[in-house]
Amino acid sequence: MITPDKIIRSHRKTLAVCIDNFGNVIVRAPKRLSQKHIFDFLAEKEAWIRSKKEEKIGLGMRLPTEDLDGYSFLLLGKNCRIALSEGKKITFDNVNGVLALPKNNAKNRLVKWLKENAKRIFTELTAQKALQMGVSFQSVGISSAKTRWGTCSAENKIRYTFRLLYAPKEVIEYVVVHELAHVRYKNHSASFWKEVEKYAPDWKTRRKWLKDYGALMEIF
Repeated sequence: MITPDKIIRSHRKTLAVCIDNFGNVIVRAPKRLSQKHIFDFLAEKEAWIRSKKEEKIGLGMRLPTEDLDGYSFLLLGKNCRIALSEGKKITFDNVNGVLALPKNNAKNRLVKWLKENAKRIFTELTAQKALQMGVSFQSVGISSAKTRWGTCSAENKIRYTFRLLYAPKEVIEYVVVHELAHVRYKNHSASFWKEVEKYAPDWKTRRKWLKDYGALMEIF
């Protein structure tokens, strides 16, 4: 039997079920609908629900708890494990994928460290790709956006969410190429996508990674 992780009741007229990025079963139901009706509905959808749960759980993502010690997440597409320490500085063992994080004010310090590294890496990569593509941009900024991986303003100011740092380098490169292509085309026309394809021929595969791992937007 399927047991929902959350039932959200509202003034809606229909019953719906979805599986979130972490494999949780979310039911949206009318306010006065009986529990029996909800569970009968879930029984009908059981095969689909189990399939989707396995798909999401297979991605191996989970939200961090209050205690970050031992928490694993992706960093440049590779598994990174947090080890809380008594030290005063954040250090990263690239070989073993261990991030030593001071216990004091751990989460805030980690986000600051991620943003600093994102700024450095994305600025260097944007400059390299801009030279290759023959375009220029005003600046590179880092945001905490949870809805977009990157943006390019009318003034060609490019911003990336620091969370893009979780992605593999080739996926980051796709986002950089995407935003730089907007320097020439302020839309998503056929000409825009041709420009993207010129510098990232497998952009569809790279974009699919961002869609599959959209849950990363919710981490930290």
